Amino acid sequence: MKKFMIIAISIILFTAVFSLAYSVKVSAQETSIPNWIKKTAQWWSQNQTSDSEFLAAIQYLIDNNILHGTSVKLTNQNMSDTSNQNAQLMQKVNDLQSRYNTLQSKYNLLLEQVKSISPPSLSTNENNDSIFAVAVKPVIESDGFFETTTYQGSILKINVEIRDGSGLVLINTALPAGVDFQSSARTAVAVAQNVTGMNLSKKDVIFSINSISDQDLQAVDGPSAGGAMTVLLISDMLGKPINSHILMTGTIQADGTIGPIGAASDKADAAGLYGAKIFLVPKGQAVVSVQNCTERNEGPITYQTCTMEQKPLSPITQSKYGMQVIEVATIQDALKYFNSP
Repeated sequence: MKKFMIIAISIILFTAVFSLAYSVKVSAQETSIPNWIKKTAQWWSQNQTSDSEFLAAIQYLIDNNILHGTSVKLTNQNMSDTSNQNAQLMQKVNDLQSRYNTLQSKYNLLLEQVKSISPPSLSTNENNDSIFAVAVKPVIESDGFFETTTYQGSILKINVEIRDGSGLVLINTALPAGVDFQSSARTAVAVAQNVTGMNLSKKDVIFSINSISDQDLQAVDGPSAGGAMTVLLISDMLGKPINSHILMTGTIQADGTIGPIGAASDKADAAGLYGAKIFLVPKGQAVVSVQNCTERNEGPITYQTCTMEQKPLSPITQSKYGMQVIEVATIQDALKYFNSP
């Protein structure tokens, strides 16, 4: 209340000062209100100076007859108007306080509701943003004179992340990725847009490749993981789950077909050892070459004749690992297996 009384007195005093400029004929010799008084009043209104300093400035005006001897009377009307203004001001303050209390209550209620929400349970299946692919790495063997190169299958985990951007396709591996893998990644993005009808021109797509060892990552510099990358990206865009018991090998073509790969039987062994139930391969490659040799003797000389025979791969992997090998021609064929329970 003391604060309001000071405000009221100050307003009345300044009203009297400025009204004199219009009601009293002031000569050129009369003293005007000093600038420091005006500054003090401005600072006081902005809570940058104390009440005592402001009242001292008012007292200075009175003591130096700057008010020109004019007496300021606090009439009943003045006090009534001031009281009304104070009452209105207090009403506004009370209204603001009431609104603040209401908002604070709503905030506390919302906070309690958020805390009561249980986090989603983790699924035993792989997340939609990862898939396992099968590749091969070269293994060089030497007998001291000759070197032979064989291939050993390896399992790679591929993750994808889609974020706001400018249409970049990025590859993240522990080792530098080659041109073939970069090309496969871009083709996977193009095919995924065609299949889903979604536009990724304002998104960045980041594929990350992980493996048990950096040596296995040598296998990523090839196109055989392109089909799996495309399945992963499409499933993530559509929010469909990926069956982690299915593995795949195969390149991806611009029209969505699954292209041929090498070392299908070696990759099938890697998938079977991993524990896959179904291994998808490109059309016409669910076979393995088996060498059949026959011998015949002519006197002291033995002749051996060998031929290569193509045999179905699935019966072999079923007997060894309990895993089917199934051929797929298009990315839609692969999706039917990966997106099934």
